[in-house]
Amino acid sequence: MKKVFALLALLAAYQGASAQPITAPSDQRAHPEVLAHQQTLAPGLQKLGTRVFGAEFMGYSNFGFIEGDTGIIVVDAGWFPAPTANAVALLREHTTKPIIAVIYTHLHMDHYGGIQSIMSKQDSDIPVYGPTDWQATVAMSENVTQKATFRRAFMQMGIPLAEGLDGTVGNGIGPSPRLEANDALSYPPTIEVSEAMSLTIDGVALDIFPAEGDVAEHLWVWLPDDEVLFVGDAPPHGVFPAVETARFEMGRDPNKMMASVQKAIDLNPQAIIPGHSRILDQQADIRELMVLTRDTIQFLIDQVDRFYLSNRSVDDLLNTIELPPAVAKHPQLQPYYHRWEWMMQQRFVKRSGFIDDWMDYLSHNAYDEAARLVPALGGRDTVIELATTNVTSDPQWAARLATYLLLTNPDDTEARQVRQQASIRFAQVTTSTNQRNYLLGLVAEESGNIDFDLMLRGPISVSLTKLGDAALLARLRSRLVAEKADDVDMTVRLTLDNSQVYDLRIINNILRVTWPDDERTVMSEWSTDRATLIGALTNEFTLVQALEKRAIRVLRNTQGSQEFASLFE
Repeated sequence: MKKVFALLALLAAYQGASAQPITAPSDQRAHPEVLAHQQTLAPGLQKLGTRVFGAEFMGYSNFGFIEGDTGIIVVDAGWFPAPTANAVALLREHTTKPIIAVIYTHLHMDHYGGIQSIMSKQDSDIPVYGPTDWQATVAMSENVTQKATFRRAFMQMGIPLAEGLDGTVGNGIGPSPRLEANDALSYPPTIEVSEAMSLTIDGVALDIFPAEGDVAEHLWVWLPDDEVLFVGDAPPHGVFPAVETARFEMGRDPNKMMASVQKAIDLNPQAIIPGHSRILDQQADIRELMVLTRDTIQFLIDQVDRFYLSNRSVDDLLNTIELPPAVAKHPQLQPYYHRWEWMMQQRFVKRSGFIDDWMDYLSHNAYDEAARLVPALGGRDTVIELATTNVTSDPQWAARLATYLLLTNPDDTEARQVRQQASIRFAQVTTSTNQRNYLLGLVAEESGNIDFDLMLRGPISVSLTKLGDAALLARLRSRLVAEKADDVDMTVRLTLDNSQVYDLRIINNILRVTWPDDERTVMSEWSTDRATLIGALTNEFTLVQALEKRAIRVLRNTQGSQEFASLFE
């Protein structure tokens, strides 16, 4: 028993030395700094000089319009139709000129999804500029990780949450988007830009050139006569520079993004229209912010390398390093969006992999560790009491303790409730809008108030329809429940849409999709269509349910077919 008390004392001492107790009022529902910051993000159409208009905070993403002699050049288009339509209505208070060209800085959906609101009743036969290999950006957003990526992004942005003090209060760089059906790229680029080009469109001199942003396939638009720069998804972001995200994106390269910031410094613009957050229109302020942004990115890169190269862990880094004072106090570099600690951790993972500490070579998995810790801490009742006591004053610790209990018993309802309460409490006191949205979103999802299968079924179905038959069937591979397929060797011969035939073989705990092999033993034969496969892949129903409702037709061996289908989620 003395050992138990000693361990509790040790954990309490460790926690007390490293954790910051919560002193906010118990009835606080959102951090005052967050609310004050969000109130400064007023939506509108800002005119810059004589012919440039920037749509600011009218949705999650900014975009702009350039007035030429006879028409309007569009730079990006926002994410959803309604906010983009609102910006177009404001533009039409200034000019009725038609749209004569579109330029996409990059092909993230939140920068082209609102294009129909701009192109309504316009001539569709116009030049559309975009970066070379823009298809790679689209393909990345539609690959096998699409649902997981969308889920994280929607959580981060607060999309599934109701607006208000008990839901999302924004996302630090604008309002939380409201979900609508958006455009599936009905106006793709017709002119690809692979190197810097200077051109004149309708009397407007433009430089369009590649510049690294959140993706490699990315352009900037520079108006040399007006000294206005459109930077798309490249810093500045109006808050702490998001060179990494909690969503985890391999494509972001902080070194190249830093080089883009230096390009902006060299251009010395009078105004910058970023893809997100505040439009910058004071040259001296722009230079100060861009220099600090550049140096902040360098700081992140260098300090991660310093600790990684000296065999010190990311936890050591986070326990040692604080932001430079000039960054920490700058009002436009506050971590209202992503936390800088998250960026350090993501960068560290990319540089060093998952092993960065002595105990990583000896670690138990989380379930084994919890099974040892809970008894060492005094057992389930002691741990739940300690967790409950800390919900208000130290919600991080309370959530961790409750998680230990859930790892040992996922049906522990009380522990689940404590973790939810702790998560809500921390969401109420954090200055990171993304952290708030994530936490409240997780609670809502776990409580059954968010159904991502239903929410994402539409866009994922659209992506799946673009795949060929073999690629579509291959998506079933990540649905195989491998732990149930030991020593299984089963083949189903599938006729798809009454034409192409494939063999689906489960062997060695994987699914192989191949052409038919007449020498192979076939357990059963199925016939179905692509719509049924897409329904199964979007969790509208399982393969077992598709068999039961005869959307999959079994030509022989019904019992074996049920066994085969039951091996898929």
